[in-house]
Amino acid sequence: MSKKSNINYKYLRRRQSWFRRNLPTVIIAVVAVLLIAAAVVVGVVIGKNSNKKDNNDNQATVKESTTAEETSSEVDWITEEEPETTTEEETAALMAQVTTNATTLGSSNPYFIKVNRAANCVTVYGIDTNGEYTIPVIAFASSCGREGHETPLVENYKTSDKYEWRLMVDGTYGMYATRIAGTSGILFHSIPYLSTSSSSLEEGQYNMLGDYASLGCVRLCVRDCKWIYDNCPSGTGVTIYDDATNPGPLGKPDTIKVPEDSEYAGWDPTDPSTDNPWNNFAPTITGAKDITTTVGQSVNLLDGVTATDTCGNDATSDIYLVGTYTYDQAGTYAITYKVRDALGRTAEATVNLIVE
Repeated sequence: MSKKSNINYKYLRRRQSWFRRNLPTVIIAVVAVLLIAAAVVVGVVIGKNSNKKDNNDNQATVKESTTAEETSSEVDWITEEEPETTTEEETAALMAQVTTNATTLGSSNPYFIKVNRAANCVTVYGIDTNGEYTIPVIAFASSCGREGHETPLVENYKTSDKYEWRLMVDGTYGMYATRIAGTSGILFHSIPYLSTSSSSLEEGQYNMLGDYASLGCVRLCVRDCKWIYDNCPSGTGVTIYDDATNPGPLGKPDTIKVPEDSEYAGWDPTDPSTDNPWNNFAPTITGAKDITTTVGQSVNLLDGVTATDTCGNDATSDIYLVGTYTYDQAGTYAITYKVRDALGRTAEATVNLIVE
């Protein structure tokens, strides 16, 4: 007889029966586990790819930004602006403020005149709200006494008499004269005239305005001595001093020259008379035309451009530019040439700078 095995057949039959009954469930569970595992793997891969894409995008953005900054920094823009000047409107506003201050204070003298003999420059100060003369209002180029006829230094003197025309000691005439009381005949007045005619100006003396030239008086152009005549009442304070280093807070204005061979040389160009022939003239700019160049190639924008002032004098050195342009980028840029002469009259011409 064979030896009986110790295998529990009853148990095996039960286990086989359990697998057969639960096989679908087992399959579903296995599939679910596999799907979950696959989803986790896919999620990890997608996350890595997304991070990589974000990094690449960030790098691309930084690169684009850097490139844009580099491109922008390579363009050198040039901006030409109007030089700072005091306009007639600004002077008028100061005068109005000074008049208000004087009225409020009950003062009959809104201005004080200071003559810098060493600089041949006159500055008129207006009264402030405290009654002090601290507001620089207007400045004039002058001609004080030449060697041997020096204009005296004075402090806190007063103006007195006024004359539309005044006979001078040398037989000439001065227009719009204002006397400085307490001096030996010192006046503010125009450049000498040969007669009481506005067309009899001594043009040679006129062209010395701004330098020592007088017999002791303070010479001014007609426009400026008329300003004192009209705006500074008798009793206006006057100080004459020396300061060769500083003409005054407003600087020393430029002067215009009268061509001695001109048929209008007998007229002061600043004379406001309606009969003044210089009223029919103005500065000019010639030679301004469109300019073409290539990227990176700068040009002399002033080359070939000239200017004259109202009296026909060369004013080329006074030309200035207004506009914004660059040689680093192709485009068409508007450039304006301007000139302003000592009379405050202007001329301008606008051209195109074409960068290809």
